[in-house]
Amino acid sequence: MSVNRSLILLLLALSISSLVLVPIGGSLAQSGTSTAAAPTLIPPTKVPIATEEPTTFTASTQSGIVTLQQEGIIRVGTLYNVPPFVWLDEAGQLSGYEADIIRAIAEEIGVQVEFVQVTGETYQQRLLSGEVDILIGEQIHTRQAEEFYEFSHTYYYNEQRMVVREPDMSLYPDLTSLTDHRIAVVAGSRGEEALNVWMSHTGRNFQLVRFLSEDKALDALANGEVDGTVGELDDLSRAGRVQMSLVPESVQLDPYAIAFRRYDVNLRNLINRSLQRLYVNGTLPSLGAKWFPGQLINYAAFIPLYGNLQDDARTVADFPPDMPIPSSSTIDKILAGQPLLVAGLDMVEGGFYYESFLDGVSEDIVNELARRWGISVTILPNTYSTAADLVANRQADMAMNVRARWDGADRLDYTFPYHYTGDRIIVLEGSQWDSFDDFRRGQWIGYFQDSPEDKTYLESLGRTYSVYTFADSEQAIAELVTTRNVDALYGDSVRLLAFMERYPYGWRFLPEGFGPDSFQPIVIGLPRNDADFVSLVNWTLGEMYADGTLKQIWADNFDIGKWLIEYGIDVPHWMPNFPGYGDFLYNRQ
Repeated sequence: MSVNRSLILLLLALSISSLVLVPIGGSLAQSGTSTAAAPTLIPPTKVPIATEEPTTFTASTQSGIVTLQQEGIIRVGTLYNVPPFVWLDEAGQLSGYEADIIRAIAEEIGVQVEFVQVTGETYQQRLLSGEVDILIGEQIHTRQAEEFYEFSHTYYYNEQRMVVREPDMSLYPDLTSLTDHRIAVVAGSRGEEALNVWMSHTGRNFQLVRFLSEDKALDALANGEVDGTVGELDDLSRAGRVQMSLVPESVQLDPYAIAFRRYDVNLRNLINRSLQRLYVNGTLPSLGAKWFPGQLINYAAFIPLYGNLQDDARTVADFPPDMPIPSSSTIDKILAGQPLLVAGLDMVEGGFYYESFLDGVSEDIVNELARRWGISVTILPNTYSTAADLVANRQADMAMNVRARWDGADRLDYTFPYHYTGDRIIVLEGSQWDSFDDFRRGQWIGYFQDSPEDKTYLESLGRTYSVYTFADSEQAIAELVTTRNVDALYGDSVRLLAFMERYPYGWRFLPEGFGPDSFQPIVIGLPRNDADFVSLVNWTLGEMYADGTLKQIWADNFDIGKWLIEYGIDVPHWMPNFPGYGDFLYNRQ
């Protein structure tokens, strides 16, 4: 399987005849060249036709884990001139936010750092050939980059933003209000690409005026030659132009992450586990505050915390040093016309009510994925508790309703989270308990006996309340509602929601989250290191989030407005909408 194999997976692979392409060539004058971009609406995502294309890169098939294990170092390729992320300071030392993150990761996993200078011309080759193990320095996670790379969790977002003249802010409160106006961009920049992506998604049009530099583009705005200019937020902020204001809406988000060689799943997992721990112990937020004072970086939104994070005691030596490239992809199967086998749903009469609680959402998500890809689906019923095993053993292609955990990360891959769960407490409406701190001596908190870890956690807090074991839901109702012998019920929020729906006696969530995994991602489990299929699923989920389909699926199945207002549960909480669509609107290879 060549490195370019992933090109067959372009999430937005479209028939060229169905697109009105925006020209990107042509000469540029200092005053700018205007190109009117016709709107292009993206049809439902298709599974693209397989093609093989030659590559000039000879990729190493050795995991970067080998360097860590044999030499005790991690070789980090980076540009030396991208402050405040990483740059060579006056003392000849590498400084910056990303440099500090890498040093913190190295300390956490017990290796040394070896920084290696790369350039815009050499960085890709040096990673793919195995000269370095990872890349940093404003590495933007895009769909196109997944042709060659794996990416870590995101740790910073830049934005492509529209800036207008300050007196015009009332005229242009959002991007739509600038439809058909002249907008300045730097030719060939991500800002230009972002605008074309935005236009393709919305069907609205800008007249793009292209300049050779951001200064020239901003000059044109100041002189009234254009009505807006699009650029990277950090660059626009550093430009510091007076009497200019940002349109509140982002054109596009640019997520920064660590890049690995494609299929280097073991090194990716090791680094992601470290990033999760650095977020939990406060290191990442501290570094963010140091390098971006006053700027909110919402790490909770893009660093999911897998279960048993702190209990995973593996060291660098324990991670496999191979790059397990699968002999075939699930993509090949569905391209051959075979149905997608989906596990993780209950779909049977008489099953546990909470096991089928998310069946409607899960089935709707799967059917929407299939619709966009133009394939058929077979759902395997009664597989709620065996879904991960079925996918790991290649008896199913997809596992819905999976709780991402580190003790499963070496058996299958996890997609972006489509929901989050965590331990909560519910009480009856009208009870005297408004928060967990209200529980004192003499009060009782119940849990279900098939979740013994809940008892362990409740007792570990050393509080004066008592803990009660419910054999099943019927006993819970008897003790909570009929006799009132027990004051509250502790458990997983999804199970509690199912309990409240099945027994609608009037319940209330206490505001606090609890437990060692109080904000745990629910993901789709996919075959391990099937990078082609993982990309396709993730990008389609991101598209469904961006166009509102995912939220509508939840709203069709549950009263999510009530969940958010009364319970503090947001669905879908957040899902990356990675950039990169524009790369393929131009049919770039």
